Amino acid sequence: MVKIVLGAAALVLISATACSSDSSDAPVATPAAASQTYLVTDCGNPGEPVTADSASGASITSDVSVLDEDVPVVYVAEGAAPVSDLITAELRAGSGDTAALDDLITVEYCGVGLSTGALFDASWARGTAATFPLSQGQLIQGWVDGIPGMQVGERRVLLIPSDLAYGDSPPPGIEPGETLLFIVELRGVGAG
Repeated sequence: MVKIVLGAAALVLISATACSSDSSDAPVATPAAASQTYLVTDCGNPGEPVTADSASGASITSDVSVLDEDVPVVYVAEGAAPVSDLITAELRAGSGDTAALDDLITVEYCGVGLSTGALFDASWARGTAATFPLSQGQLIQGWVDGIPGMQVGERRVLLIPSDLAYGDSPPPGIEPGETLLFIVELRGVGAG
């Protein structure tokens, strides 16, 4: 598992159609451009991404779509532009307890590098959820800013700019200055 550490920057939360992650508007599927090539990553398979001529699922940005299956599938356009602000989008609503800072959370997740489309870490691929404190200094800032407010059962996309992730000194498997895409499903919340 990649250790997730703290970065520093301002927080901007947006969804596909509103300026707040609290919006009830879910991302919508959009047709892909006919000439676009996508890197397709299965969150349950640690292999290299495959290519496709079209994307499926919910459009998160013009370069990113997520097919919300039992185990998600990520589509990233080749040459996808990095993001400068944190982008969050709800894929699936939850109905359980709500995560807050300093809670102990249990999640299923996968992480994909935007420039490569490569899966660098995934609990789905390991077959076991991860539990850790949702605290400053314990996680990258994109998680600290992007997960609070999630309800148990919710599945959310976090598209995290480099300065809220690892910056120019990432762990192995992640490019320097990389925008990271995480799909996170909150499975449990406890006291930290």
